[in-house]
Amino acid sequence: MGMALSWGASALAATGDGGLADPNINYVGRWDKSNSATYRSYWNGSYLSTKFTGTTVKVKLAEKTTFMAIVDGVAETYWDATGTFNLTPTPLANGTHTLKIIARHEKTELPFQGLVLDAGASTVRPDTLPLVEFIGDSITSGVLTQEQAVTDYAWLTGERLGVDHTQISYPGITLTNGYHHKDSPMPGMESLYFKLWQANRCPDVACTANPGWNFANYTAKLVVVNLGSNDNFTAVPSRVPPATFQETYTNFLKNIRAKYPNANIFALRTFNGFYQTETQAAVNARLAAGDARVHYVDTTGWIDSSDLPDTLHPDDGGHVKITNRLLPILLPYLGKVTLNDSKFSYDNTANWPSGWQNGAYQNDNHWSSVANASYQVPFSGTQVTLYGGQAPAHGIAAVSIDNGAETFVDTYSAARKDNVPLWSSPVLTAGNHTLKVRNTGLKNASATGTFVVGDRVDITDGGVNLLSNAGFEDGLRGWSTGSQSGTVSTATTRPNSGSSHLVHSGGTAGYWAYTSQILTGLANGSYTVKAWVRGTAGHQLYVKGFGGSPVSVTSVASDVYTQLTISNINVTNGSAEIGFWTSDGSGTGWLHVDDMTFYKQ
Repeated sequence: MGMALSWGASALAATGDGGLADPNINYVGRWDKSNSATYRSYWNGSYLSTKFTGTTVKVKLAEKTTFMAIVDGVAETYWDATGTFNLTPTPLANGTHTLKIIARHEKTELPFQGLVLDAGASTVRPDTLPLVEFIGDSITSGVLTQEQAVTDYAWLTGERLGVDHTQISYPGITLTNGYHHKDSPMPGMESLYFKLWQANRCPDVACTANPGWNFANYTAKLVVVNLGSNDNFTAVPSRVPPATFQETYTNFLKNIRAKYPNANIFALRTFNGFYQTETQAAVNARLAAGDARVHYVDTTGWIDSSDLPDTLHPDDGGHVKITNRLLPILLPYLGKVTLNDSKFSYDNTANWPSGWQNGAYQNDNHWSSVANASYQVPFSGTQVTLYGGQAPAHGIAAVSIDNGAETFVDTYSAARKDNVPLWSSPVLTAGNHTLKVRNTGLKNASATGTFVVGDRVDITDGGVNLLSNAGFEDGLRGWSTGSQSGTVSTATTRPNSGSSHLVHSGGTAGYWAYTSQILTGLANGSYTVKAWVRGTAGHQLYVKGFGGSPVSVTSVASDVYTQLTISNINVTNGSAEIGFWTSDGSGTGWLHVDDMTFYKQ
């Protein structure tokens, strides 16, 4: 049961033929390739992906198995399939198509023997993507969700990150060796994680015959650990003592680091809070040992009892909530920054109503059916990817970079889908760019409307303004305010740019006022805040709640806009509050603010 590739098979394989050693087939997860006739997957959520030309595709399977296939984004589950199995009983339109074949359950294995394509057709290499590895138990395996491994938070987060992803998880598994589920003796993840086979393959409690996994097969960029629930209350012979759990977790993080020297590792508080103190202490121990790329993620409040049908396992909605909270935490560590639709610049807010949309990024979006209505997203980076909704009433958008040629993007779909990648720019010269999305007013013949949405963009290798409504074009939306004997408002007289700006004003001696915005899910590191201001002297631009002492800069009297700047703000706790504070004894002081920016240096 070795892990070496069969070099004979590689030598005989032709690029693009769909054979096992076809380099255009991407094997994600733990696959055994030692048998040149059958490649076999282990652990739920393992998959293969490729693109192919032609109109049909079939998969060859060595024995009966159950799997999900996703062809051109349309998923179908096949039960007890075997032999040469047709994935396209209704032929596709001639062209290039996408394919994923996934092991859905914790005991499912894919005994893959290759693809069968049309005569003259070939596979096409999919994009090379970073890999995120999720380590866990039944929760990370999707128990109680509709489609299990492909509807749990690990799969959903991986797909929405736009990465390759693995799920090294098994129901009932503990972290700690010597303690196991009452119905399923097995070693803890502290041992089994480093093995090829999942737990049901173990011939004994020690799993002695389980081959070691060869970590040279792939390298994870991020690792997400969610363990401790089974250690707490289903373990035999007893609950794992807290001190034992903490020591085991610390060593587990250390051993993962030995396999992935450069990965960022995230230790999640279990969603029910089991071993919260010990998990955080294990992370702190690794930080104290000099491992700066280990992070504790406090999941308090991510889900509630309504999301837990059996008090332990999240349902489908609970996994979506977890994904929505985890996504912005992980994205910055992939060299990407995500911008929500609340931070886009719209040609006219009347053209782009906004509101709740389940499944959209952060469950909200903007939409418009007005021909030539548009929004822009200024950014600094090397590439941008546009995400949005597809639906029966959606039309055709025109997308461009830096006022260049437009590309038409059809956002129609017979069934609604949200937060899906609609378009990616080519790789751009590093620097400042502007994405523009315009509603053409056109639609697919099958569409019932011409709606275009604004939802999310991902920026690669760059920084963006992380503040919402930073130019106050949408009033005070996104900002918290307060005052005593003063007024916080917006006005259209003399903005620095656009059509609106922030105003602090008084009229009564001793008034005070503030306007602030709290950001969470920030990647730790150095940030800069800037703002254009005019008015009387003594108003403060401040940043606090970032893990260090508050910092501020004070305005000087000026009737023209001048820029205030605070640099090298060292965020250490993933959050920050940015705002303006006015305290005026005379009652006559006033402040105008416009075009604020807060970005990672």
